[in-house]
Amino acid sequence: MEQTTSNYSYSNSNNSKNEKNINLNDIKQLKSKYYETELEKEGLNSLVESLKTKVRTLQQQIFVQESSIQLTQQLKSEKEILLEQVEKYKQKINDSDLQLNLIRKELSSLREDNNDYIRKYNELQQQNVQLQQLNNLLELDKQQLNKKFRENDEEKIILQTELKQCNEQSNLIENVKDEIKTSFEKLDSDYRRLQCKNSEFELEIENLHCEVKRLREKCVLQYHEVDESNKLNDKLKNDIKDLQRLIVEQDRILREKNQQENGIHPAYCNVCNKYIVGVRYKCGHCDDYDICSNCETSNHNRNHMFIKIKRPIDTIGNNKFGKSTLLPEFQLIEQNEQDIDHKVVCNVCHKNVRGVRYKCGHCTKFEICTNCEAYPFNLHDPTHVFIKIKRPVQIDSNEILLPSEFRSIINKSSNI
Repeated sequence: MEQTTSNYSYSNSNNSKNEKNINLNDIKQLKSKYYETELEKEGLNSLVESLKTKVRTLQQQIFVQESSIQLTQQLKSEKEILLEQVEKYKQKINDSDLQLNLIRKELSSLREDNNDYIRKYNELQQQNVQLQQLNNLLELDKQQLNKKFRENDEEKIILQTELKQCNEQSNLIENVKDEIKTSFEKLDSDYRRLQCKNSEFELEIENLHCEVKRLREKCVLQYHEVDESNKLNDKLKNDIKDLQRLIVEQDRILREKNQQENGIHPAYCNVCNKYIVGVRYKCGHCDDYDICSNCETSNHNRNHMFIKIKRPIDTIGNNKFGKSTLLPEFQLIEQNEQDIDHKVVCNVCHKNVRGVRYKCGHCTKFEICTNCEAYPFNLHDPTHVFIKIKRPVQIDSNEILLPSEFRSIINKSSNI
């Protein structure tokens, strides 16, 4: 590089001396040389730079070698540490193998438990399906119960209206009771008056008996005294017969009135063998079978119906009906005897007739229940009699149960 600089200075000095003699070719040569020197300068600069980089790399390598020595020492120490850790890790691996075996055993047990859990889960799924079905059934039951509750509310409203009507009817019944009390008091006074008249009639009968005896004695005396007066004797005999007939007729009338007032029926009870007083029950299917109100619960045929007769009727025991069946045979309807429902409505309280049914023997469509029949006042025609029906039977609604002759006899006896 120093040679190039010296050559360059030398050429410059020569150029200065021979400046005038230089032609254009020389200038071109000089320019080319200048460019070459510039290129060489640049190459030298690049070479210097490369040498600097090599020096730096050498310095770095030296530094790296020094650091590598330190690293080797550190690596040795770390190697020892790593060997110790490897031993520890080997022990840990052995321990982990043991733990792995234990874990495998636990895993097998867990698999078995899992299978049990799966089986139980399937069972629970089945139970869940069953519970879902039960829930659906409960929903249906709930809907039905809600429907029943609504129906019960409607029935409650209906019952409240019926209760109001019953209260009104009870008020009417109370008024009727007051009227009945007054009528009973009046009847009691009439009964006492009739008893007084009855005693008067008995006195008159006794007087008539005495008069008959006196007339008989008088007739006997006159017969003995006047044998010739046969016409007068015949007349007296006729008078005596008329008086006797009059006495018998009055005695019969008084006896019938006494029976009517005291409720004595001209019939014996077939159970206790006593005169029937009060209410007379006549079987409509047996030949001449009567019982009183005390023996009405006797063990008679439960399928038979009884005619309930409140007023004494003298002709029933003497005519053809006393020896024949008054009611036809009806087809029974089988039901539970603990709760008998006759499937008919009471014409008084407008409720279903349960237990004992009372059907009018003179009318086609008049039924009453036990509670309404027990009222002390008349709810129907007092000349009609009721038929007591204990078991449900099929009866034509347009059929009158009692024969017309029997009904006419009852009506005549009621008008006495």
